[in-house]
Amino acid sequence: MPVHNEYDNLETLLKEWDNELKNIFTIKHEFVIVEDGSTDGTKELIVELQNKYPIKNLSSEKKRGYSKAVLEGIKASNGKYILCTDSDNQIKVQSLIENINQLPEKDLFLFGNRSPRNDPANRIIYSKLFKILHDLLFSSKLSDPSCPFVIGEKETFAKLPESLLLKMREGFWWGFVGVVKKKKLNFKEVSIRHFKRTKGEAGYKISSLPGIIIRNTLGLLKIKFSKN
Repeated sequence: MPVHNEYDNLETLLKEWDNELKNIFTIKHEFVIVEDGSTDGTKELIVELQNKYPIKNLSSEKKRGYSKAVLEGIKASNGKYILCTDSDNQIKVQSLIENINQLPEKDLFLFGNRSPRNDPANRIIYSKLFKILHDLLFSSKLSDPSCPFVIGEKETFAKLPESLLLKMREGFWWGFVGVVKKKKLNFKEVSIRHFKRTKGEAGYKISSLPGIIIRNTLGLLKIKFSKN
């Protein structure tokens, strides 16, 4: 879980996930919390929560950015399977429980499809438009290629070159899908429930969208035409 300024969400999120997962006796879980330069007390909260929950705390004084945070969390994870998801409490533990019996095999990622997606309108419009370009470049056949709900074996994640994954600055999962296609690995898409963010910032500011679109377009092109 990459985390930045999620003081109001994090404790509730971890409590809900831990309460449900510890009742599944066939799995052992850990929370890899990649705190990323928060300024709202999140760092201190994570230290307190380590006394309650199985947390690996990867706090940083400086902001690494979403992509680096996700990758550092993957590398630090100890389990056979890794679920990458966000810390905004928009995706609930039930989405994992509903799919716990279809964990992916080697060279396959289970990818979520938010049905429906509960995000601000500007973010949804941007995604729908950007998906047109993404489909032209990678033809992933995914309905929701930017969904932050991805499960895979740690060995499968390790097959994806970090140099390619870091081509995307904001739109990490768009780039992730492109790299997976480039490496000829596979997806299985499942519907998951998505909830409105009730606390914290939601979505990008409209003024920042042009720059994000340009950077993400360049990132996808670099992934597509890279020789790696």
